[in-house]
Amino acid sequence: MRNQKTFIQKYWILIIYLCFLVLDGYFLFTANYGARIYSKPILMPLLGLWFHRNTALGRGIPPQSLSILFCTYAALILSCISDVCALWSDVFIWSACRLLYIPIYLFYLILLIEVQRKAEAEKKIVFYVKKVFPTLGLMLLFAAAVLYKAIGFGTEFYHWCLYIHSFIICLIAAITANMWGYQVLIKCRILFAIAVVLMILTNTTFCFDELYYNRRHKILDVFVALGNGATTIMMLFGVLKVLKNWEKLNA
Repeated sequence: MRNQKTFIQKYWILIIYLCFLVLDGYFLFTANYGARIYSKPILMPLLGLWFHRNTALGRGIPPQSLSILFCTYAALILSCISDVCALWSDVFIWSACRLLYIPIYLFYLILLIEVQRKAEAEKKIVFYVKKVFPTLGLMLLFAAAVLYKAIGFGTEFYHWCLYIHSFIICLIAAITANMWGYQVLIKCRILFAIAVVLMILTNTTFCFDELYYNRRHKILDVFVALGNGATTIMMLFGVLKVLKNWEKLNA
């Protein structure tokens, strides 16, 4: 009983993160973009610190988790760089911020593949066709509809980046659906599924906000900011659940 931590002791860093996230949303809603320098750059370092405290302090890291930890930290670092770039008004730097989400989501994709590949003793991923292909097909149709409504299938460089970005999200959704074929992942797959749903909603909102409404509605900016934060949190909770399960098996 002495080693049990209170809710505040477990999540005080995450609570601070949520306060800064809400503050960032407030700055967006009031169009006080210059003040975001006091909120946005601190978000990913706080999440990284919280994740590190839950994976490194007093814990033995299972060998099979190294690639997953690498993908997680890589995604957090690139997200932090993207957040900083988003504060600049320079078109080139702001575009780099948007493009960074392609490798960020690629790391998420690799992370989800690694979780499933190392879930069984054989250390290989099994694709469940009845789960993967229907999900991929529906996601491709949904992405095509959203992109057509927002940009009408343009052929500029930024449009092609959006197509790649959308395709990666479709793959992430399909790979997440594949988790329902693994009974050993029953405790963590719902966390990853929630993260992916939030990712889809956030990116759909961003697409319309940025390309269709030209950021006329501040509430959409707030939803995108909060959605990105919630997506990252749920993805980290999923990773932590996987690592804790492996830690128990290796104990």
